Amino acid sequence: MERVKVMLIAFLGLIISCTEDDGRPDDIENANGFNARLLRQTTAPGLGQINYFYNDRDELILITKTNSETSRDSTYLEYDDGILSRVLQRIYYPIDDVVNIETIFTQFTATNANGMYKVSEDNGAILQDLTFEYTFMDNLIKSSTFFRLDGSKALEKIYVHNENGNLTNWDQLWYRTDGTVSMERRYTFTEWDTSGLATKKLFYWTYNLNIFQNIYFSKNNCLNLIDGDDTFNYSFEYDSDGNVTQYNSLEAGRSMTLEYYE
Repeated sequence: MERVKVMLIAFLGLIISCTEDDGRPDDIENANGFNARLLRQTTAPGLGQINYFYNDRDELILITKTNSETSRDSTYLEYDDGILSRVLQRIYYPIDDVVNIETIFTQFTATNANGMYKVSEDNGAILQDLTFEYTFMDNLIKSSTFFRLDGSKALEKIYVHNENGNLTNWDQLWYRTDGTVSMERRYTFTEWDTSGLATKKLFYWTYNLNIFQNIYFSKNNCLNLIDGDDTFNYSFEYDSDGNVTQYNSLEAGRSMTLEYYE
């Protein structure tokens, strides 16, 4: 069980918000003519409810996840003069076993961010102790790399976009301690929805990106995911301001509802 837990935690990745050269968040919207609002809540049958809370500067400071009327997971965000400086996640996995994930940023510029990433249990046992580096451009994530304390790569993710800024390939590479690749996986995207604002995360496909503002996987929402021989299709519904109100995973028959602050 411990080995499985560590492997799953290794796949948890934080995506960083894009910033101006002075380190402050870039407020440019990802689609012209639309009115982006602050996400308040997401709800999905069987997966529970996620709530988002902000300070008076519209900086996200808390995320809570509720399943079966019980709060299970929480994420706390801290800022230093408007720049994200620390994220602390408390994740209940497996049931009744608390895992703490602490991310501390030591550098945060317009094109990259780096820092320290530690996963531990409440009893003090350290499951992972890594450093990381992210690169991004034009409000899009370009790569993320996690390193062991000896400097060797542990996990690398590379994101490729077309000339319109839409995600076309997402590669994940896992490395052995000698620097060779132990496993590689590629996801491909070929269709995009230009109807409204892009979401900040790929929902069931990847990790929680909503904790970081103004950074996207893709300029438009991806309508398909090709994973080897399998293709999965998705659809999005929008309000009059262009905000996503419902995300549908067609093959799985699942939907997620999104609500916003006024």
